[in-house]
Amino acid sequence: MKRLLSIIPLWRCAPRAGLLFLFGCFPVQVGGETIGTTDDERMKGLRSYAATVLKHGRDIYGVKHSPLFVDALEVSTMKAPEKMYIHRLGGPGPRSKQPFQPVISSNLAYQGNLMRFLAGLSNLTGDRRYRDAYKESLRYCFKHYAVANGLLQMGHHRWINLNTDEQDGNDWPAGKSGHEMKRDYPYYPIFWDADPVAARRMMTAHWDSHIQDWGFMNFTRHGSYVKELNEETVWNQPVTKPVVGIVKGNLTFFDSGSDIIYAGAQLGLLNEDDRPLFWAQRLYARYSESAHPDTGLPPWHHTSLRDFGSEENPVPEYALITSGSAGLMNGGGIAMLRLGEELGAKGRYYRETMLKHLKAYAKHCYRPEVNEMRNVLFDGTDLADRDAKNAKPGEEIKSSWTPWSPTPTNILAFAICYKQSADKDIWEALRAMCRGNNFGDIGNGTSKAPRLNLETEEENYLFIFPLVELFKATRDEAYLELGRVIANNAFGKHFRPEQGLFTPSPLHRHANLCSAEPLALLTLEAALRGRLGEVPSYSGSNEGEQMPYLRAVTSRAYKPSVSHLYYPHIATALCDDLLPSSSGDTSVPVMSWQNIRKPTQEAVVIFPDVLDGPVTISGIIDHAESRNVVSALQIDSQHQYTLSGDLKGSGDLAISVKGGRHAWALGSTWTTTGWAPSETYNMVMDVAKGAKFSFHGLVQEIEGAYTWCDGAGIVKNGLGVCELTADYTPIYDPDQRNNRGYRAATTVNSGVLMVNNASGSGVSPKSTVVVNHGAVLSGNGAIGIGGSSSLVVVNPGGRIDPGDGIGTLTLRDGLELREGARMQFEIGGQSDLLRITGGTFRGSKHRSVVITIKDRGGVKAGRSYNLIDFTGASFVDVDANDFRLDKSQNFQGTFHLVGTRLQFSVFAPRLSPETPPAMPPAPVSEPVLPVEQQRKSSTYTWSSKNGGEWEDSANWEKGKRPNDKKAEWVQYEFEKLRKISGVQVYWYANGSDRQIPESWRILYRHQGQWKLAEPLGSYPVELDQFNEVTFKAFQTDCIRLEARLRPGVSAGIHEWRVLPEDDR
Repeated sequence: MKRLLSIIPLWRCAPRAGLLFLFGCFPVQVGGETIGTTDDERMKGLRSYAATVLKHGRDIYGVKHSPLFVDALEVSTMKAPEKMYIHRLGGPGPRSKQPFQPVISSNLAYQGNLMRFLAGLSNLTGDRRYRDAYKESLRYCFKHYAVANGLLQMGHHRWINLNTDEQDGNDWPAGKSGHEMKRDYPYYPIFWDADPVAARRMMTAHWDSHIQDWGFMNFTRHGSYVKELNEETVWNQPVTKPVVGIVKGNLTFFDSGSDIIYAGAQLGLLNEDDRPLFWAQRLYARYSESAHPDTGLPPWHHTSLRDFGSEENPVPEYALITSGSAGLMNGGGIAMLRLGEELGAKGRYYRETMLKHLKAYAKHCYRPEVNEMRNVLFDGTDLADRDAKNAKPGEEIKSSWTPWSPTPTNILAFAICYKQSADKDIWEALRAMCRGNNFGDIGNGTSKAPRLNLETEEENYLFIFPLVELFKATRDEAYLELGRVIANNAFGKHFRPEQGLFTPSPLHRHANLCSAEPLALLTLEAALRGRLGEVPSYSGSNEGEQMPYLRAVTSRAYKPSVSHLYYPHIATALCDDLLPSSSGDTSVPVMSWQNIRKPTQEAVVIFPDVLDGPVTISGIIDHAESRNVVSALQIDSQHQYTLSGDLKGSGDLAISVKGGRHAWALGSTWTTTGWAPSETYNMVMDVAKGAKFSFHGLVQEIEGAYTWCDGAGIVKNGLGVCELTADYTPIYDPDQRNNRGYRAATTVNSGVLMVNNASGSGVSPKSTVVVNHGAVLSGNGAIGIGGSSSLVVVNPGGRIDPGDGIGTLTLRDGLELREGARMQFEIGGQSDLLRITGGTFRGSKHRSVVITIKDRGGVKAGRSYNLIDFTGASFVDVDANDFRLDKSQNFQGTFHLVGTRLQFSVFAPRLSPETPPAMPPAPVSEPVLPVEQQRKSSTYTWSSKNGGEWEDSANWEKGKRPNDKKAEWVQYEFEKLRKISGVQVYWYANGSDRQIPESWRILYRHQGQWKLAEPLGSYPVELDQFNEVTFKAFQTDCIRLEARLRPGVSAGIHEWRVLPEDDR
C-alpha cells in the first residue's frame, strides 16, 4: 500500500470545538486517570535516549575511534549519516573545489543542547556517566584538536570529520576557514570542568581572534586560527571613551557578536575575573546604546558596511529587523537574558536594557491582534508599507517583506524578561502571543487566573521553555500542566522507543543529537520535581544542521546516479516508495537537478594554427544553463584571431596565447557570475614570449557580488605582452551597489602589461594594480580617475616602464614603490614620463629603487629630463636619494628633485658600463594543484579556416560547440540483467525554480552503448501523478532517464518506478 504523507508545520494547529481549559493550578483528570503519557514514561524515554547517545552516538568511524559525539544518527542503521559538504581540497578558486565530500561531523558548536541535557540528566538522576562522557570527549578534543592559540575545531566553518580524523570545513580553501560561532552559546561550565586551563585559553582566544579594534569593538565574525595568543594582554586593553552609534566597520552581526559576548561573560563568571565581564558588557553596549533614539529598537550590527535595496530606497543591513535579523529577540536575546540572571547584581545592565528593547519590539514591530511581527528598519519604517508607497502608478505591488508569527524563541525571550521585570507591557505581549498559538488566556499576571487550552495538539517542544519561565515568574502550576500536554504530544509523536531516539516524525531518517527536545522535556521534569536549579537553562543554542530526510515505507534496491545533483536533495529518493501530497511537496525526499551555475566540468576552447589569414570569430556567447563553463581559451596561430562577443564565468578564465598577435574586440565583456567568499574570479592572461594579446573589452562583475566576495580581477602571466585599451569609467560607480567594474587586484606576475586606453581609466577604478617580481607595467594610458582605488604598487623586482616607445603613463590614484622596485625610462630627443596626478606617491628608502635609462638617440651631456611628475599628488618618503642609477648603460648622470618633478641630468658617456645591479630574490611560487584535485575538463576545437560564428556548429571540430545546454540525466543500475517494458515518473515541481521538463526520454545500456527505448506511445509530462510510458520490451543492466529542462529553471523527481515491478 502506498502511503501519502503530509507534514503540518509544527507551530500551527487548527482551532478545535469544545476545548478543555485549565483554571488555576489543578491537574486535569478524566475518570480519575491522568490524560496521555505519564511523567515516568517520559523520564524513562529520556534515560533511554541518553543510553542510546552513549552507546551509538560516539565515534566509531575512520581509523581512530574516539570519545567524540556525532551530530546525528540514522534511525535504521544506528550509525552517523554522511553529510555532503562542498569543501575545497586546495584553493583558492573553483578549480580546487571537490563537491559533495562525505563527512561524518562532530561539531561542538552545535552540541550546546546535548551538553546541557547530559549534565542535567546526571544531576537529576545521580548517574555521573552522562556528564562524565561529555567531559571525556572535551578532554580528547582539547588534546587532539586545539590549535596553538587554544581555539577548537568547531563552528560554522569548521568541525571534526570522523571519517578522516581531521578538521574539515566548508566554503573555504582547505585549512583556511575561520572560527565562526553564531547563535551557538555552548555550555561553558562543562568545558571548565573538563580542563579549566584549556577552557580559559579557548574562551580568551575567542575574543583575541575576533576583536580587531577594542576602541569601538569592531570584530570579524571569522576569527583567526593562527593568531598568536598572549593571555597577559588580551584583557588589559586601553579603556577609551565608549563609542555610541553606527560607525563604519565590519559585518558585526549580533548573531556572532552575542556568541563573543557570551563567551567573555562566561569566562568572567567561571574564572572570577571582572575584566572579561567588563569587555563583554562593553561589546553588548555597542548594540544596546546604538538603539534608535526615537524607537529604542536595537540594530542588527553596531557598524555599517553594506546596504541592500536600491539607491533611492536603501535597506541598511545594520538597521534591518526581520525574523532572521531580530537578534535581540531571538537566541541572542535569550543568551543575554541568561547572562542577566547568572551574573546577579553584575547582570543588571543586561536585564534593564533587554527590557527596554523587548518593549520596543512589542510597540513597533508586534501586532497583537493578528499575532504577527512586521519587517521594519530600526527607525520604525515598515518595509512592506514603504514598498507600497514607492510603487509606480499602475504597478502591481509586490513585497518580499512578509510578516511572521513570533517563534517559540521570541516568546521565550519575552517570558524570561517578564520573570526578571514583572513588566505589564511585556506580559500583555506574551498574552497575545500565547493566544495566537491557541494556548488560551494566560490571565493578567495578578488577579485573573489563566484559562489554558489543555486540548492543544501543539507538539513543538520549544514552547515548553517559555511555559516553564511563566511558572518560575508566577509559581502557578497551570503553566506546567500546559507544558506537560505539549511534552506528551511531542513525546508521543517524536520518540522512537525501539531506537531510543527523537525524530520529527516516524518516517524521518535521521535523529538530530543537537536537538533541544530532550533538554526541553528534562527541563519540564525538573520543574515538576521542584529541582529546576539542577538542569542547565536553555540559552538559545541553535540545533545544528537538521536533516529532515524521510524513510521510505519500501525502498527499491536500485543503484541511482545523477548528472548533476542539487544539494541537499538525494539520489536515493528516487527509490523511495513514499508519495508526496503534491508535486511541490518538500516534506518527502526528492531528487533534483542543480539549475544554478555550478558547472561540473571546465570547457577548454582551442584556437589552433589552421588559418589562411586574419579572422574574426563573432557572436561569442555563454549559455548560463550549461554544465560546462568556458574556463580556458588557448590560442596558437601566426595569423590573428579576433574574438568578438560576451562570456560569463563562475570562476577564473584562463587565456593562453602561445604565439602570434591576437585580440578580443572592443565592446566585448567577460562577466563573473559567482560570488563565493573563498573563490577567485580572475581573467588570467598567460602570453608566451614574443606573443601579444590585446583585450579591448571589459571585465565586470554581476550585480550583488560585492556583498560576499572580493570580486573579479585581472592577472598577467607569461613573458609576452598583454594590452588593455578599454575605458572602465562607464561601468564604475563609487557606490559599490551600482559598480560593475572588477574590484580585485590587477596583478602583473611576469611579462608586460600595457595600459593603452585613450580616455578614462584603463583598469577598473576599484582595482589596485600590483606589479610583482620580474614583471613590467607600461603603456600610454591612464590608471584611476582620482579619488578611486587604483593605487599602483610595485613590489621588489617589479618594474614600471612608461610609454610604448617614448610616451607618458598617467597614474591618478597614486604610486607605492617598495624596496627593490625597478623603473625604466627611454630618453633621447624626448623622454618617457610617469605622471602621478592624484592619490599618494609613496617612495622607498636606502637608494633601493633602481632606474634604468635607455638611450633612444640624441642623449647629450648637460641635458636634463623629467622622469616623474607628481604634481597634484601628495607624497611620502620621496627623495632623490631613493633612486639609484643602473650603471650598465653607456652614460652617467644624477637624479634630483625640482619641485614635484624627478629629473635625470646627464653628465657624460660611461666608457666602461658596469654589471647591472642584482635583482631582489624572487618570491617562492605557489605549488601547482595535483592532477587528482583538478576538475575535469572537456576540449572544444575551432576548425574553420575563415572565421565565422561561434554558434555555428560547422565551425567546430566534430560539431561540438562549447558550453551548449545539454539534457540532464538520472539512471538506475541493476545487479543483473532485467527485462523492462515501461516506467512511471512522478515529477517534483515547486512552481518556481523547479518545474516539469520540456521533454524526457528513456535510454538503456546495450553492449556498452546507450540505445533509445522504443516507446509504444508518447512521453506524458503531467503534475501530481505518475507519468507512465510503455516500450517494446528490452533487457539491460542500466536504464537512463534523460530530461530537457525548461529555460531558467530545473526539475526533480519524487519517484521513478521501473515496470514490471516483479524484481522488487
